Amino acid sequence: MADFLNIGLTGLMAAQAKLTVASHNIANADTPGYSRQSTVQTTQPSQYMGYGYVGQGARVVDVQRSYDQFLHRQLLQSQSQASYYQSYRDLIAPIDDLIADPDLGVSSAMAQFFDSVNEVANNPSSIPARQTMLSQSEALVNRFHLLSDRIEEIDAALQQNVSLATQQITQYGQQIARLNQEITRALGVGNGAAPNDLLDQRDQALAELSKLVNVHAVVDDRGIMNVFIGNGQALVQGMESATLATRPDPAQPMRTQVTYQIGTGAAQILPEQLITGGELGAMLAFRRDTLEPVQDQLGFLALALAVKFNEVHASGYGLDGSTGSAYFSGIDLSQPVETTGSAGSTVTVPFASSVDLGALRPDTYILSNTNGTLTVTRQSDGKVFDVSANSVIDGLDFSGVTLQTGETAVISPYRNAASKIGVAITDPRQIAAAEEDPTGTLAPGSGPADNRNALALAAIQTDKFLYANASGQPTATLQSVYARTVSAVGAKASEVINGATASQALHEQIRAQRDSLAGVNLDEEAANLIRFQQAYLAASKVMQMSQRLFDSVLAIAS
Repeated sequence: MADFLNIGLTGLMAAQAKLTVASHNIANADTPGYSRQSTVQTTQPSQYMGYGYVGQGARVVDVQRSYDQFLHRQLLQSQSQASYYQSYRDLIAPIDDLIADPDLGVSSAMAQFFDSVNEVANNPSSIPARQTMLSQSEALVNRFHLLSDRIEEIDAALQQNVSLATQQITQYGQQIARLNQEITRALGVGNGAAPNDLLDQRDQALAELSKLVNVHAVVDDRGIMNVFIGNGQALVQGMESATLATRPDPAQPMRTQVTYQIGTGAAQILPEQLITGGELGAMLAFRRDTLEPVQDQLGFLALALAVKFNEVHASGYGLDGSTGSAYFSGIDLSQPVETTGSAGSTVTVPFASSVDLGALRPDTYILSNTNGTLTVTRQSDGKVFDVSANSVIDGLDFSGVTLQTGETAVISPYRNAASKIGVAITDPRQIAAAEEDPTGTLAPGSGPADNRNALALAAIQTDKFLYANASGQPTATLQSVYARTVSAVGAKASEVINGATASQALHEQIRAQRDSLAGVNLDEEAANLIRFQQAYLAASKVMQMSQRLFDSVLAIAS
């Protein structure tokens, strides 16, 4: 009778365990990252009774979670990619809207400005026409300032978000390291039984981390997860996690760079090429490939307009006989580019003497001293120039530049030019529309109807004087240069929009596969509750019957 009773008891305990696990599944149906759990049941060791082996009941040997390592890795990769494209899409949208907007972009303001120049050419003696030209000049300058200020606001917000992302990555790394410690302890206490809830929490922390940066995780035979981010930088090693932070770039004080520190070691610069995927990877890529190039191109356009217009304007005469005056102020090729090297050196790079505008390029240049060899790397295409062999690069003269060995400096000739441009002329009579002195004080005197210089100023709108080809022939106008910028940003915006749509669809598909495997189905769990309840009642009936038989035997014996 005792065996009969024990068998019923084992069945009751097994059913109770199943009821507990099913209840746990139902309670955590909405818990992020939770994996459905199930009991693993087997038979008790049977006993030989002379006529054969008789079973001794059932027992629960494990509680397993529904988990597929390959599927989980795919989910992390798709999450990182989807977050990258979605973040990049959200970042580039304001820039795309800003520069392409017909009411806010430079294109319409520049067209209206040159329309006013044509009006002066048509009626050079008209003071109202000249005043309109000044007004449109101010409007154009203000448009450059507006775009520059808005881009700087986006840049400032970006720097803050980069800093916030590094803090979040550090926190998730610390959380995973702490969970590693708890899981190791639980494995020891449970004689190797998997602490499923802790494993789910660690996987969920890893999933949240994958939204911020590309991740790769390796679990060793002790159950410890080591996490690598980006292109293989260790974030978590056992119970130790790295600290990511930000600080101003010594070579570009207004630019934030990411630092990396693990243990008691010194903080080191984490190169951007090692940070890929996720929101942080998108922010750094957006800054490098879109935001800064747009700043450079907008500044280049402002400088090219100012230099070319001033050159032609200075050769003409105003109604008051003035000549040689600049029309735009704030930027010109006589001003060298000044910056600070990573070791604190002051770096001054002038434009080459008598440089042609066609030789200039809206780019950023990385100046480096490697073992005494001074090189310049053009950021847009990565081309490297040896300064000793070629000191004039894209119109910039690097011949007099010195750097300490191992030091770098970033040269951005046009980065802030759009915010500096202004209008130098305040008196409409000083607009140099005439080719000769209209007052007659400088013979031969052409009179106030002379519009030849105004025609030359108006022709700048359609004149190709930028982007000289290999033969030295200019290929671009002011409008086409700006159109290139709008087109490049638009193409990139379209690329990331398509990438966001495709990557999100892929991520949702993989997540659906994961949910079908590991998600909690409430209908299924409700059916399980009824089934396990019936098993529990049946086992209790076995015990009840055993008790009745035992009582009957006692009654007979008495």
